[in-house]
Amino acid sequence: MFLIQAVIWLIIMISAVIWLPNTSQLIKEKGDTNLPSAVKSEVAQKIQDNWGRGQDNTRQVIVVFNNGHEKITADQGKNIAKTVDHLKKNKSTYHIKSILAPEDSSEAQAQLLSKDKTTELVQLTVDKKQSVSQMTQTLTKQAKTDGVKTYITGSDILEDDFSEEIEKGLHKTEWITVVFIFLVLMVVFRSVITPIVSLFSVGVAFITSLSVVMNLVDKFNFPLSNFTQVFMVVVLFGIGTDYNILLFDQFKEELNAGYEKVEATKRALKTAGRTILYSGISVLIGFATLELAKFSIYKSAVGVSIAVAVLLLVLLTLNPFFMAVFGKYLFWPSKRFGETSESKLWQGIAKKSIKYPLIALLTVILMAIPLFVSYNSQLNYDTLTELGEDIPAKKGFKVVQKHFSAGTAEPSTLYIKSKNRLDNDASLQTIDSLADKLKKTKGVKMVTSATRPGGSKIKELYVRNQLGSVTDGLKSAISGTKTIGNGLSDASNQLSTSNINEGVDGAKQLADGSAELKSGSAQLSSGANDLNTGIGTLSSGTSGLAEGLATLDSNKAAIQSGVGTLNTGVSSLNSGSAQITDGLKQLESELSAQSGNNVAGQQSQINELKESLQSMNESMASLSKSSDNSDSLSKLNNTSSLLTTSSANVQADASDLKSSLNTALNSNSSLNVLSENDINNIISSINSKSALSNEQQAALRSALQEQSKSINAQISSAQSTNKNNIAAASTAAQKLENDMSAFQQTGNALTEELSNLKAFAEQMSNLGALATSSIKANTASIAALDKLSEAISGTQQILTALRGTNGQAGLVNGSQQLTEGLSQLNTGVSDMQSQMHTYTNSVSSASSGATAVNNGVAEIKSGSQRLADNQSQLTSGIDALNSGQQTMYNSLKGTVGQVQSLQEGLKEASQGSTQISGGLESANDYLIGLKESSAANTYYVPKNVLHGKAYKSALDAYMSENKKATSLNIVLDSNPNSEKAMKKVSQLQSQVEGALERNRIS
Repeated sequence: MFLIQAVIWLIIMISAVIWLPNTSQLIKEKGDTNLPSAVKSEVAQKIQDNWGRGQDNTRQVIVVFNNGHEKITADQGKNIAKTVDHLKKNKSTYHIKSILAPEDSSEAQAQLLSKDKTTELVQLTVDKKQSVSQMTQTLTKQAKTDGVKTYITGSDILEDDFSEEIEKGLHKTEWITVVFIFLVLMVVFRSVITPIVSLFSVGVAFITSLSVVMNLVDKFNFPLSNFTQVFMVVVLFGIGTDYNILLFDQFKEELNAGYEKVEATKRALKTAGRTILYSGISVLIGFATLELAKFSIYKSAVGVSIAVAVLLLVLLTLNPFFMAVFGKYLFWPSKRFGETSESKLWQGIAKKSIKYPLIALLTVILMAIPLFVSYNSQLNYDTLTELGEDIPAKKGFKVVQKHFSAGTAEPSTLYIKSKNRLDNDASLQTIDSLADKLKKTKGVKMVTSATRPGGSKIKELYVRNQLGSVTDGLKSAISGTKTIGNGLSDASNQLSTSNINEGVDGAKQLADGSAELKSGSAQLSSGANDLNTGIGTLSSGTSGLAEGLATLDSNKAAIQSGVGTLNTGVSSLNSGSAQITDGLKQLESELSAQSGNNVAGQQSQINELKESLQSMNESMASLSKSSDNSDSLSKLNNTSSLLTTSSANVQADASDLKSSLNTALNSNSSLNVLSENDINNIISSINSKSALSNEQQAALRSALQEQSKSINAQISSAQSTNKNNIAAASTAAQKLENDMSAFQQTGNALTEELSNLKAFAEQMSNLGALATSSIKANTASIAALDKLSEAISGTQQILTALRGTNGQAGLVNGSQQLTEGLSQLNTGVSDMQSQMHTYTNSVSSASSGATAVNNGVAEIKSGSQRLADNQSQLTSGIDALNSGQQTMYNSLKGTVGQVQSLQEGLKEASQGSTQISGGLESANDYLIGLKESSAANTYYVPKNVLHGKAYKSALDAYMSENKKATSLNIVLDSNPNSEKAMKKVSQLQSQVEGALERNRIS
């Protein structure tokens, strides 16, 4: 029976070894420590797992570049930049989700570049597709950079190293346990065989139970941790050895009692086996109850219950096989079976303790005092102490702690989850207030959040800074509104003093007068045509006067009668012409009076009104221009960005120039124009063509040597000068590189300031809209005044037509000339009538008179022709005058109401501008008071900034994809794994919970 049991166990053991999974891999994959779901850290992990944006199921890795105690040089910086650029270009190859380097932003530089400039960090977010060891191996190879020490570290990498150390420690523990148990059993049983059998049975139980547990973990997610295997080794070898001692000691007593080995085995199992079974079951139940625990490490000890069950089966089924086979040889070489296994030492101590209990108790207390005194209850959560100093991840971690702070390498992350989106002003204000409170807590070095990604306050996003810009703008706005109010008041007063109705009445009179003038002009035109026709007839008659002299005498009475009629007609014509001249003079006088007095005043008033309106438009345009300078700011911002980029390029070029100059400086080597071999070759060449004597050869050699020395001296002098010049140029290039670096920093600062000015420019846009509306109204008023001015100009044109110019006579002058000509004609006709009897008495005298009459007719015809020629111009001018005056009258008539409305509007606008100025002054006083109050410390993000590209990057970095969760990174002054840090974290947790209960985040 015992043999069958042994064979079964052999099969079980072989199967267990064959089916044993990769223990190390299982521990790495499923051996993570898990806390209860209600624990804050687990809640935070769930938030991170649902973060979105590809950040779930990832690891955080830090690449450390260190140059010892020296600052990272420019060349080393370039090498680091090449390495980072290589990682960015091959992100998918190395399963990298995101990379944050110091050169990405000023905030990143403040966090990732040490103050002593000796260490630079690069943060990687890596997918969990690879195992930690594979990921570490790949990144270590790719991140290796010439000239600096490179480390790959992070919490997951350190945990993986810790697991490997535990595994190595487990192997050590197993060997130490085996050796120790072997020695103890040898001392107890004074045998070599007994320890071997005991360790073998426990080893079978351990291997079998380990295979069972690991298969349960692999197939059914049985509880597992880094310490499960350690628990199994310690418990199995501890109680297994104890149970073996109990069983073998009982077996030894049975043999000593004279029983055969098989019978002794059965009796030992019956006696000691029962005790072992009961004791083992109690241990099994104890470890099995750990399944009810919520802490994963405690729960992972459930595997020990399976190991205890297997151990009991081994001890009660496999050990009897060895007992029955070996018998007394199980205790070889010991042969003294009659001795009891009782210890005289312990029996003596027990008897004395019972006899003198107080002394025994006092002795125990005295022995315990040193233990209590030396006991250190300080907890240590730092797994780094368990890692060797030669592990790269620990080296990198210590470098970060040394050059940044103890908490930089492992910052604590605070997660806040809300039902609503957090990318709004109220929530961001609460987040910033919370970050500020945490920063002021003792033991906290830095807090980064969406509102302060660089760890420090952004002054431009606080009300105090923003109010400073607003109050400065309001001062300018107040001054502008006062100027506008004064201009509007002046314009209103000027309009009130001008009498527009008089101008309208004058225009009406002008229109009526020009209408009468137009009627008289028509009559004048008809008379002029009749006169011209009559003069034509007269001319025709005088030409034949000489021929009719013969008939003249016989028709004296008829001639005298005709002359009398002619005299009467000429007198009537002369009188009509005089009336026309008087009418034109009267028209000229009226127009001249209006043009010289009232019209001039109206024109002056119109011009003053237009100037006032234009001045007001200029003020409004100035206000509009001052309120809308976003394009200029944008151009300035672009220029600043280009300036920063160009300065960076110049800085790089200066660095390259310096390197080239240093290379040139170091490459200068000495030259020798003619060596001794060259001189010998020259002498040999000359000697081959023409033999030289020894004296000639010596003289030639000496001359060549002297010449070579002279040339070499000149070359050496030139090289020295060139070397000095190169050194000076290298120094200048270094200075240029330093200057451009400072210039680039200035450009970055200018870009930030210009971004702040944009927010104020948008706040002034409303004032610009008001100014634009006012300019439109004023422009319409100026247009109406222009029409009025054009009407007055039409009146001036009519006056000019009446008066005439230097090159052309006016209507008045022409009419006067016509009247004078008619007067002369009237005189001539009268004379002709008075002297008619002389003509009849003498033919020659009549002939002469006829000639004179003919000449006078020619003059009359010329004057008539001039009158006819000017008549069309007169008629056209009068038509234009009448049309212009009518238009002027209509325009002025329609303008009366507009001018009155304009006057009232200007008055109301002046009053309104005064009210606006007063309101702006009150608002400015209030804002200045608010700026000096504690309320100005409020965090406020304008909408244009909130939706801007720069702020969006901060939101993406510290908020989940749905914007309903945010994170704050807290860097402690102390080691984050120390007990002090753990207490500080608990304090911060309570502080945050209390703050969130009183804010607007839900």
